[in-house]
Amino acid sequence: MSHASVTLPQVLLMSRVEQLGAASLSNLAEASTTSAAALSQMIERLVQQGWLDRAEDPIDRRRKAIRITLRTGALLRRLESARSADYELGLASLSDDLRMQLAKMLERVVAEIDAASAGDRRPDAPRKKEIA
Repeated sequence: MSHASVTLPQVLLMSRVEQLGAASLSNLAEASTTSAAALSQMIERLVQQGWLDRAEDPIDRRRKAIRITLRTGALLRRLESARSADYELGLASLSDDLRMQLAKMLERVVAEIDAASAGDRRPDAPRKKEIA
């Protein structure tokens, strides 16, 4: 990341902005553990460096819409590609049997996360205690 002169927190912020499509400071602050003041400073630096774009929201002129730039999208793709290559290299050292076990376990994890987000509950999951 240093070749692009951005920090990990900045990359995470830019990735979040990309996920949202466009965001306001308040949207980003809600999803962050960073204070709104620190987040505002980080956004300002990223705007000045050309990583983020900030423009008046056409619907609510008091709100500033924050978006990634084309340059940012390219950086995020390079980082994703490098991360994938690292994962692939790490997984290549595992035995075929262990890779198969890992794949099956990850499929179960994804299925349970999907079920939980859909409001379903595993039949064997402990029930939450209800307060009367």
